Amino acid sequence: MQTVPDSHYWTGLEGIIISIDFDIKYHATERERKERIKNSEYPIADMYEPLTPEYLIIGLRNALKNGYELKYNNKTKITSQVYFNSIKNIIEHLEETDWTPKFLIQVIQATINNGYDLKCERKMERQEVYRCLDTERQYQDLRWTPRREANETPDESKPPAEWINYIEFHLNKAKEQVYFLNEEETLAELRKVAALAVRCLELHGCPERNIPNDLLVKK
Repeated sequence: MQTVPDSHYWTGLEGIIISIDFDIKYHATERERKERIKNSEYPIADMYEPLTPEYLIIGLRNALKNGYELKYNNKTKITSQVYFNSIKNIIEHLEETDWTPKFLIQVIQATINNGYDLKCERKMERQEVYRCLDTERQYQDLRWTPRREANETPDESKPPAEWINYIEFHLNKAKEQVYFLNEEETLAELRKVAALAVRCLELHGCPERNIPNDLLVKK
């Protein structure tokens, strides 16, 4: 899979803590690194560059671009601890203060303890997604029904296994678009996959999902 340089980002504050903590524990000082090389010792961390404030800032800015922000869960009582209340707040801290990884971990942990974490706003509500799938289903009927009738291979004659083959075909096309970093085309292929699954369930029935009572109880 291709990757875009400097495209990393986090989906939760715990991931940032893990990244910093790994760097603290496993990245050696320059003197230690030279000693390890001299003794032919190569810990896995020596394969990577040490973590820097710039790396964190890029990741946090990418999180903003991808729709993430610090959100309060409204269930945790805020304490008097020092904590961050926005991604911008974390970026400003990294830009304006000396690099102190252990202190940064403490503040991020305090942020979590106060009920904040990274959350991504939905780009589209579920009903809007359903509308797009309904349009795709309409397109599929208009595009393929005449051909199926002419070939005497109506959809009704196809078992679920055949629909799974169609779905796998478009999943592979989605993977190909992922490789070429074409997000819009990837999502378009997933729209086709979802609509094909709907068509299969229209023809063969859709078993209902029974939600256990304990999941319905609000906590």
